[in-house]
Amino acid sequence: MREFEDLDPGAKELVSLHFSVRAYGSGNADAVSALCENLYSRLMNDTGLYSFLPREPYRVIVYGDREEYLRKTGMPQWSGGLSAGNAIYAYESRNLPGVLAHEMTHLIFREYLDRDDLSLRWVNEGLAVYEEREALAAQGYAADLSRDPVLSFQEMLLLAPMDERERNVSAWYRQVGSVVRFLIERGGRVGFGQFMRALKDGQRAGDALRTGFPAQWRDLDALETSWRDGR
Repeated sequence: MREFEDLDPGAKELVSLHFSVRAYGSGNADAVSALCENLYSRLMNDTGLYSFLPREPYRVIVYGDREEYLRKTGMPQWSGGLSAGNAIYAYESRNLPGVLAHEMTHLIFREYLDRDDLSLRWVNEGLAVYEEREALAAQGYAADLSRDPVLSFQEMLLLAPMDERERNVSAWYRQVGSVVRFLIERGGRVGFGQFMRALKDGQRAGDALRTGFPAQWRDLDALETSWRDGR
């Protein structure tokens, strides 16, 4: 499990039900801890996974600024945060709620499914983008996930970017975020939870759709038609 350089001496740590937060200053640690728990609650509500509980608290390391984050993680200039192992690494900025929501979703998605499945990358990234935009919207920042169909669903499943370099501008990320939003807000959160449980049980995405949303979509083709028509 890869770990990165810690905060400088004097940083504060606060352990809550689901997170162990390290940040500079008790006030910052308190604020980030409360934010993480709020984001966690929203994600559980959106996915219907109320019974999920991490095996151990997720570690959240918040560097003081971008320069410290890049220097201590060695990440490229475009990176705003990352998840590795059981931890999230980020830095103080106005985008911190979105970064935490995005990376938290990746940690929970992987732990819940208990496997890495590249065929479900669109669900993983789509849910992370959706939660990121919702977190930023709650802070008063624009959260555009309008339907802008550029790729067919077949292309969407096969042409996932290798990394998140262009997350804020890529049509693929906008599209998968929009599709997951459609599933949650049009299909319903209870159905999305059943969809996730079916994926965990090993069902393919099309079969899991039918399990989670039996009255709406029988497969991915039906979902694509419905999403493109906006109904």
